[in-house]
Amino acid sequence: IHHSDNPTGFSDLALLYLNHNEINKAIEILLPASKQFRSNYMIQFLTGLVLNQTDNKISAIPFYERALVLSPGSRNAMHNLAILYDSIKSWTKSDSLYKILISTDTTDAQAFNNFAYSLVERNEQLNFALELSRKAVQLVPESAAYLDTMGWVLFMIGNNTMALDYIKQSIEIENDNAIVLEHLGDVYKADNKILDAKIYWKKAFHIDPENEDLEKKIGAP
Repeated sequence: IHHSDNPTGFSDLALLYLNHNEINKAIEILLPASKQFRSNYMIQFLTGLVLNQTDNKISAIPFYERALVLSPGSRNAMHNLAILYDSIKSWTKSDSLYKILISTDTTDAQAFNNFAYSLVERNEQLNFALELSRKAVQLVPESAAYLDTMGWVLFMIGNNTMALDYIKQSIEIENDNAIVLEHLGDVYKADNKILDAKIYWKKAFHIDPENEDLEKKIGAP
């Protein structure tokens, strides 16, 4: 690369590879550049971004963290970091990022939804999760993911009737998400509608055949 002391050339080339889905080539450019330009936000952020698309997602964390130090207002870095922290159960860190995201932009539907889903998955602060989820659905009523979160929170609270309504709405918008199909099966199971439950678990398993939990649910009497 010409002008090897100029980070823009590296980031432009990496973006070119990224746009063509050539992740490995982008990594080859960015890993050395990330050492050379430790104080460049874009290089650090892009390195996080490409590593986040590999099998070893958590290797992206230190790069996103550095990007956030360099640009503390970067909502993209916060969003991506919060999801990664959540995936490794660093909930104190993910929660604090979600709190910043929702307090600094009350229209950030994704932050409201992801925070709600994180809480419901660990069965914590369910009433707060419901509040967060309701806000996400108000902001983006047609989002299949947000409707599913709302349904799942309602299910965990014990309101199966409303849960069913929201999860069915989610599936009407997008019917090929294994997690949502499994959720619908779980709600039917809780209502003792075992045949209905198995229909949706089988649909989910068809999409996600590696899922051992689904296999057990389908095989259970």
